[in-house]
Amino acid sequence: MGGFLNWWDGVELWLSGLPFLAQTVVVMPVVLALAYGIAVLLDGALGNGIRLRKLARRPHRDGNGDGNGNGNGNGNGGKA
Repeated sequence: MGGFLNWWDGVELWLSGLPFLAQTVVVMPVVLALAYGIAVLLDGALGNGIRLRKLARRPHRDGNGDGNGNGNGNGNGGKA
């Protein structure tokens, strides 16, 4: 762990010594890649969560065809 921290300190010192424009050119691809990765993960997680919520809220069919449990299969609440 100490080796990694020493390396990180060296990177920070090197980056802080660069002019602003060079810092931007070095940092932006890293930040954009991280942001894109986080967005993809969140999109997948939220998309699956929404899909599961829709599945959980879907009314259960009872096998008669109307999905309301009325028994006649025409979907008008048991009225002929």
